[in-house]
Amino acid sequence: MTASTPPTGAAPSAAELFSLQGTVALVTGATSGIGLATARLLASAGARTVLSGLGDEDPAGAAAGLRAEGLPVEGRACDVTSEEELTALVGTALDAHGRIDTVFCNAGLALDTGPHLTSTDEQLDRMFDVHVRSVLRLANLTIPHMAERGGGAFIVMSSLSGLRGNSQIGLYGLTKAANAQLARNLAVQWGASGVRVNAISPGVIETGFARPITEGPGRDERLRKTPLRRFGEAAHVAGTVLYLASQAGGFTTGQNLVVDGGTLVSD
Repeated sequence: MTASTPPTGAAPSAAELFSLQGTVALVTGATSGIGLATARLLASAGARTVLSGLGDEDPAGAAAGLRAEGLPVEGRACDVTSEEELTALVGTALDAHGRIDTVFCNAGLALDTGPHLTSTDEQLDRMFDVHVRSVLRLANLTIPHMAERGGGAFIVMSSLSGLRGNSQIGLYGLTKAANAQLARNLAVQWGASGVRVNAISPGVIETGFARPITEGPGRDERLRKTPLRRFGEAAHVAGTVLYLASQAGGFTTGQNLVVDGGTLVSD
């Protein structure tokens, strides 16, 4: 039974429900923060995991660190905005393992730091390339292989910023809203083939990416607006990815799961 196969017969145990044993996972933007935490967790659940990142982020070194923990992880350099490099990344994974069962599109960047009057076309183009175009390309490269095998899980990193108005990172929010819509489109298009597609929208997570918020002048105000009164941890998002990749998430598709400590619903 693979991670995408619905459980049959007796109710599975917790270990069986969340096991990825015998599967292969691909995680982009995985050299630090949420991506690295997710690669670690998927591998610990049994998935042979390919993590990727830009060459200067040393994905091979990040993977070596996880292998030192006894985890089945390998690292590959890839700029997801390069069609050639993305094609090579997927081809290498398929050649080595013969399958890809889970994809987590985590590569991302935030370039705008003010209202739209201060943002540029170049910023929008770059973020659209990373957050939307590369995700669609990766879907087109991997989902057909999942469908041939009877199913799989394709997971898109969106953001709380794509669900709310933004005063400072509006272009970032635009592209994150777009990739959540892409996840819904793909869920409809590939559901009959057993492929589940979902997005995750984190709030503020304690990573280097969010340091301007977690250590900046707006920290206390952001915490006040978060019902749990704390920031999230990378493991909280990684755990959500594991749920979506495993049998536990076997009937979840087309969703945008919000992991934000309640910020979205707060007054």
